[in-house]
Amino acid sequence: MVAIGEDGEAIGLIIYDCGPENWSILLGYVLPEHRWKGIHTALFDTLVDKGLQQGNIVSINCMTHLNNLAAQAAFEAQRRTKEYIMYSYPLKDRGDGKSH
Repeated sequence: MVAIGEDGEAIGLIIYDCGPENWSILLGYVLPEHRWKGIHTALFDTLVDKGLQQGNIVSINCMTHLNNLAAQAAFEAQRRTKEYIMYSYPLKDRGDGKSH
């Protein structure tokens, strides 16, 4: 799902996996110069409408990094419910300076 700007260029997107009852957002992104304009919310609302129209979708799920407070705030503003806390154990340096 893509948001197109006035110039015809993509300015935001949501990539999602269509399961039989649950959809999972794999990636949501809006170009930095277009953030805080409601673009991601419009994309998400369109995805919700699509799921409601389909009729069999129970939930739309997503994850974000623990430190991505902006995404968490956006998700909560979009009436999403925090349901899980996920842990990982890195076996290699991830390149972000964090190691196990």
